Amino acid sequence: MIECELWGIIQDVIRIKTYKQRAMEWGFMNIHITKLNNLGGTATIAQDRVARIAHDLGYKEMGISYYHLQPDFIKEIGSRLDGIIASLYYGDVVIFQYPSWIGPNYDSCFAGKIKSYANTKLIIFVQDLQYLMFGSEKLILDWEVDTLNKADVLILPSPAIYDFLRENGLKQKEVVYQTIWDMPSETCFLEHSCKKQFLFTGNFQRFPFLKDYHGKTPIVHFDYSRPGRQEDASYEWKGYLESEKLMHELSKGGFGLVWSDEEYFQRYYSINQPYKLGVNLAAGIPVIIRKGSVHEEFIVKNGIGFAAASLEEADEMIQSISEETYRKLYDNVRSIQTLLLNGAYTRKVLQDAVIKAQENACSPVGINQR
Repeated sequence: MIECELWGIIQDVIRIKTYKQRAMEWGFMNIHITKLNNLGGTATIAQDRVARIAHDLGYKEMGISYYHLQPDFIKEIGSRLDGIIASLYYGDVVIFQYPSWIGPNYDSCFAGKIKSYANTKLIIFVQDLQYLMFGSEKLILDWEVDTLNKADVLILPSPAIYDFLRENGLKQKEVVYQTIWDMPSETCFLEHSCKKQFLFTGNFQRFPFLKDYHGKTPIVHFDYSRPGRQEDASYEWKGYLESEKLMHELSKGGFGLVWSDEEYFQRYYSINQPYKLGVNLAAGIPVIIRKGSVHEEFIVKNGIGFAAASLEEADEMIQSISEETYRKLYDNVRSIQTLLLNGAYTRKVLQDAVIKAQENACSPVGINQR
């Protein structure tokens, strides 16, 4: 009986091995995508949305559970990574949603582990840089660049961030650029007419302009913490709403405000894709952005909002806008909204990156080449 069971196991192993050999010979491959779990916040929500779109494309989820990295992580990281990549095989493609937020040393080990598999393609989808996000020391950036240098293809939020990384040690890479954050949703959005109000999501303490603004166009502010400002004709606090309810509320009308007067955020928005831009457009409302933002061309070219040099200028723009002009903006937004709600931009960037990774593995062949 035991011999029969053992023989059955051996046959299963042979079948699995044969399948994998044929997969290599015939060009079969699996495409995997990482997804962060157990952290919460915008980073997890963003990765979850991308992973859901990838799932619809047939990609396999490679879950990474957030944990506090201990000083002796080297002793345990190998076994942790072995569990995460258990389904990986030679010749597969892995899309790493970067960063993991566990730590730059963890991310470096993860990328190295993937690349230790022969013919495996690594695509790193850069959604943030910890150096930029936290204003970290240069050592963190060096570590991040080292990780990104392991990639076969990078998905980046803008050419500006590619230039920044190149100036700080990134090797020349094949790159696909992310246009905007998609917001797949089945929320029921509302038809609306022109409402002359700014709609803003963000922490009151991190955006000081909320305290000082006194324009004619009121700011309707969504934030979980009650701000240190009294409501008046220029400012209204609405409290916190989770993502789906927030988009439904935004769809009642107004102008999504993607803004900061702080030097840190101005620099951040000049090279990175703000998540709230996708939220506003997916809700079906035009947006107001600061001139010089990475998405300025996309907004202006598609007629889905305006770029202003100051909040005072933005206020004047909204006060002077006609119902007819707003209707043109709204009609344009609805065209982009359809794409965002269906995950079209993310599908395209994922597929373009996979195609680029596979094509880059090819090389010209001469007639008599040996």
